Amino acid sequence: MTKIFSGWKSVNWRTPKLWEKMPPAQTLLELSTASLIPNDIRELLHQQFGDSFNKLDGFEQLIVTTAAVEGWINHERACQLTTRHSREVTLALPRLEGKGFLVSNGEQKQKTYTLPGVTLPTPDEVFASISTRNIASSLETSTHNEPSSTHNGFNSTHNEGSSKHSEAPSNRDNHGRLIALEHFDLPFIDRVEELSSSIREELMAFAREPRKKKRLRKEQMTSAIANVCKGHYVSAAALAVILDRDQQSIRQQYLKAMVDNEQLGLAFPQYKNHPRQGYTSLVKES
Repeated sequence: MTKIFSGWKSVNWRTPKLWEKMPPAQTLLELSTASLIPNDIRELLHQQFGDSFNKLDGFEQLIVTTAAVEGWINHERACQLTTRHSREVTLALPRLEGKGFLVSNGEQKQKTYTLPGVTLPTPDEVFASISTRNIASSLETSTHNEPSSTHNGFNSTHNEGSSKHSEAPSNRDNHGRLIALEHFDLPFIDRVEELSSSIREELMAFAREPRKKKRLRKEQMTSAIANVCKGHYVSAAALAVILDRDQQSIRQQYLKAMVDNEQLGLAFPQYKNHPRQGYTSLVKES
């Protein structure tokens, strides 16, 4: 193991990651051959910070690079990049902030860091922007369609009926899931009532056991959640409806542990505990 770690470090690849996965019990070693600091990113950082970036030690450069590539970094993410003690990470982040390489957002455990001039929208801001965009596009289409119905006179009844099929472009796909590629890379299920009947039936089928039984083995519930969250993000509120469970208990008993065990990924990883968080399954097909 020591030779593997030192070998990866010598060629400037991302630090190997050792983690456990349940169920079934597995110990996995993840060996990434991705360069820690790609040349194009190094050039951009050099343009922004000048020679001062090159004067940082290797670990500090890695933290700044990760913030540049991923848009943000926090203590947990920085710890994943190194074998150093977490105390060193705790000291490194504010030190880089003091030097002007990072800007902090949030408080204590929720604190995240970005490059200067970079702002990360909160989930509330993301959903507000999607809602505003929907209203604007609806108004635009409504205005565009008005002359047509007036011009055609006796055909206005026909046009009104067809206009329902040519409404403003929605931010939802054919299944009723939110689409916002600039914010999340998968469709997002925020409200079950927006879903098409076909996908709603499919998700309810995955949740058949939890919906039938109030007492369920943990692995059964975990499996149901993983299946419901496959291929899209699902909010805790939507999960509660699909699973017929209390939203808060799902968060506390299952979602946090599944995220920690890398069974679930987050739509907003920089806002880990936000109420409007979305969850997607990371469990690969066996």
